[in-house]
Amino acid sequence: MSTPSTVKRSAGRVFGAIMGLAALGAALVVAVTLVASVSSLNPFATTRTEHPDSVVMTRIQDLSRFEAASGRFTTIVDQQTDTKLPAWATGERVVLDAEGDVSASVDLSHLPDDAIQLSDDGTSAVVHVPAPVIDAPRLDPDATRVVARQQGVLDRLGSALTGSNPVDDQALYQRAAEKLADAAGQSDLQDRARANTEKFLQQTLAASGVTQVTVVFDAPAPGQSA
Repeated sequence: MSTPSTVKRSAGRVFGAIMGLAALGAALVVAVTLVASVSSLNPFATTRTEHPDSVVMTRIQDLSRFEAASGRFTTIVDQQTDTKLPAWATGERVVLDAEGDVSASVDLSHLPDDAIQLSDDGTSAVVHVPAPVIDAPRLDPDATRVVARQQGVLDRLGSALTGSNPVDDQALYQRAAEKLADAAGQSDLQDRARANTEKFLQQTLAASGVTQVTVVFDAPAPGQSA
């Protein structure tokens, strides 16, 4: 049977154990605080900071080339080859009806590291990209065809006798592509490409919390023409 003195000794031991644990916890807190303080004073300590603009830069560069706008164009190529003989005897006239697509694109694969200049608070940015360029036309083979071909009598007779086929329309198609490119250059294709590029960059940067984006179009990338 426990006596009052025994109960007091047991309570004292329990109280002492509790106080010991409390003291140990306080000591651990002090130790952790001291370690943190010493680490903050360590000149060799390193910190890691992630710049959101670098993430966006990688995302943009991964696209390599942004096709900002595309247009459908048509043209007629009417070429005639004459000789000193009358046209009914020799010579040729060919009419090509050409149709194809022309795109204006922005090369994003060689952007410099400072292409995106982010504000200190990360809410606004100035982005430098090359100006849009007119890409090579893509003739539609289903819509591009020779609609008329006239040859002199002597030329047709010579082809029939020799069984040869002197027809070579490669230069004709090349001229059609050049005319489509000229038509695209005189259209509003590049203006639409600039507007679409600005919209694309604004939407891309908005995902990173940038609410105000100013796009500056610099000279085209090396090897490209505006």
